[in-house]
Amino acid sequence: MPPKPTTNMPGTPIKRLMELAKTLQFAWFVGHAITLFSSLLCLTSFRPLLYRLAYFGVLESFGIITYQHYFIKSGPAAGTSSGSAARTITPASLLQNGDVLYFLMAIVWTFTPQFTLSLVPYMMFSVFHVLIYVKSILLPEVFNLNASNSKMVLFIDNTVRSYNERCMYWVGSAELGILACLLLRVIFWYPRSLVLFASYSTFIKFRFENSKYMKSAFAQWRVRLDGIMSHPSIPIPLKKAYNKSKSLLIRLSEFRLAKSPVPPQSAHASKAE
Repeated sequence: MPPKPTTNMPGTPIKRLMELAKTLQFAWFVGHAITLFSSLLCLTSFRPLLYRLAYFGVLESFGIITYQHYFIKSGPAAGTSSGSAARTITPASLLQNGDVLYFLMAIVWTFTPQFTLSLVPYMMFSVFHVLIYVKSILLPEVFNLNASNSKMVLFIDNTVRSYNERCMYWVGSAELGILACLLLRVIFWYPRSLVLFASYSTFIKFRFENSKYMKSAFAQWRVRLDGIMSHPSIPIPLKKAYNKSKSLLIRLSEFRLAKSPVPPQSAHASKAE
């Protein structure tokens, strides 16, 4: 759920920015900005401080959107308190809410040994949420810029429309890549690797049950791996092991961890509009 524009605020751009900074949505935006830039720097330097800072931003942004979802009455615009009552909290609703799952997984990443690749999905989310906030609120409310009078706003809008849907599929594929890396870490006995693999496997299972993008990522990986394993140079024992593993995963996919009907898609873990 991208942030909604607020009413036009009087005063200079600095004053309007100061007023905007008092809103919860601005804190949400700051969290994503911290995640984005810290992740970019961490992926090039692998510094532990940047890694922890990136996850601080993740916990801030996902924590705020989860708090808004469950504890603040929904209104017609961001920052308002009128509207329908806050949503009922049940174990089923929590387990099916992508924002809650990403928040809980971020806690796990924060308190386990650094695994820099884990930042990639969060960084991809943050790219689009930063762009959406800049386009929808920051530029219009602070600088009075919109698609009709600014090429920058129009460019951001076109970029989001062109790549947002694709990004959701890329996130699903990246998460499967992370799971494969975690499996390798288990094989080579990395510290706490089994805990991370078990936690992330459970996370992926919930995402598979509730996300069409994760289902699509699994289908794409299956097609690619089937093609690789069909090559004559692949040893027969390896092909048999692959087929057994694939059959096991198919059976596991038929078992649902969350039994209740799927609620509306979450704000971060679904396509932004």
